[in-house]
Amino acid sequence: MTSPSRSRTSRVLNHILLGIGELLITAGVIVALFLVWQLWWTGIDATEKAQEVSQTFYQELPESPKKTAEHHTDPPPVGPQVGYGETIGMLIVPDWYGITENQMPIIEGTGRDVLDQAAAGHYEYTQQIGEVGNFAIAGHRRTNGNSFRRIDLLEPGDEIVVETADTWYVYTVTDHEIVEPNDVDVIAPVPNEPGADPTERYLTLTTCHSTSIGEWGNDHRWITHAKFSYWIPRSEGRPESVLSDPEVN
Repeated sequence: MTSPSRSRTSRVLNHILLGIGELLITAGVIVALFLVWQLWWTGIDATEKAQEVSQTFYQELPESPKKTAEHHTDPPPVGPQVGYGETIGMLIVPDWYGITENQMPIIEGTGRDVLDQAAAGHYEYTQQIGEVGNFAIAGHRRTNGNSFRRIDLLEPGDEIVVETADTWYVYTVTDHEIVEPNDVDVIAPVPNEPGADPTERYLTLTTCHSTSIGEWGNDHRWITHAKFSYWIPRSEGRPESVLSDPEVN
């Protein structure tokens, strides 16, 4: 026969275990809701903001002719220097079409208020688009639009295009690397050569990465480098890689 004291102890233990179970279930629900908000809702909200910025950028511009045009390989015009939070142009990655968002605004600055708009943010202390040196931009890998989620698909030879109010700038991917978060030499005027005087035009994309869980972590940074190839005035036509992309305005 079970003693009364042992029975009371058993009931107390059951209540404690039940309470712990309920707390764990509640915690699980909260975590699930947070993940839904972080991975889904922030993406919707950020994408809407990016669309608003894009619409504003294009509404004052004449449409670029939908035809191929001569590749200009002489020094391109240097893009406009704008204030923090203002739009420089549009980033277009043709190889991302049909896989992930392949067109997004480029905004001056890399604060959360910029990057959370599903935008690419220009590092303020790096060169301007078209300038000799390194035009370096950052974007979220996951959450808030997943701007650079598929950066790992870019391979040497792929084109990265920047469109400003009057010019298409076309860069060609050269390589990528995975670095520590504090390795700022990757966005030096000559990537990974701090103090060197640049003689070429570079573009660098940076985003979060984890050596263990890939796109889901941020203990490292994924860096993709590209070099300038050619430019085209918007009034003359478009790069072929952009011309074949139905998502580009």
